[in-house]
Amino acid sequence: MATLESVRILYPPEIEAEGFAIVQAADGREIVLLKSDGQLRAIDRLCPHEDGDMGECSMVGAHIKCPVHGYIFDLSNGRCLNRQGYDAQVYEVEVDGDVVVLRPRH
Repeated sequence: MATLESVRILYPPEIEAEGFAIVQAADGREIVLLKSDGQLRAIDRLCPHEDGDMGECSMVGAHIKCPVHGYIFDLSNGRCLNRQGYDAQVYEVEVDGDVVVLRPRH
């Protein structure tokens, strides 16, 4: 499996208006950037179960619920809380001026 690299993007303005944005890494990966409890969090757009669109998810505190089958993921570590073996890729988020740096958490 290839090692994921850090992603640098411009701060998406829709974060403030909508609470989330879908951003794209240079390698084509799509990542959902979310604002939850005043903190930015990030997760791969596709659910590891059956590619549900996490951009259409619902938030429950620091957790995100896939809209397809209801799998719930902890945004701090990617662990699936209701089904073992379907952990998601999440990212550490750092804001540096108008740039957001996303670093994969392993």
